[in-house]
Amino acid sequence: MHYNQTGAAVRTLLITLVAIAAFLVIAFTLLPKGFNHDTSIIGKGSNVVVLAHDKNTVYSLNLMGMLNQVRDDYAGRVEFLVVDSGSGDGRLFILKERANPGDLLLYGQDGVRREVLININDETILRAALDDVFSLRK
Repeated sequence: MHYNQTGAAVRTLLITLVAIAAFLVIAFTLLPKGFNHDTSIIGKGSNVVVLAHDKNTVYSLNLMGMLNQVRDDYAGRVEFLVVDSGSGDGRLFILKERANPGDLLLYGQDGVRREVLININDETILRAALDDVFSLRK
């Protein structure tokens, strides 16, 4: 006597698909949220940090990771933007601001550039600079 086990195979397939979907949802929620690149918000009431990003340098990638680590702590007080030196708009912004890829440009709520940070490679130094420039000391 031969038994047809297609029901078990279908059930196993469905369980596998649900497990994969659950994994993808969890993985997606753990990804860092993307950075805004709309520089038109500068001067519209928010403190703004702009990373002049060069995706081809380790320093710039590390700095983006550092910004990602601190930005939740500054939510509602500082907006973090990334402009890509490889894109037309990003390149024009960097040229207009006379910046270099890897620079962090800090703008006050009025749109006036307050500071340019270079060679930032420590989160503590970054936090201290943001707190000082934007008068965010607790």
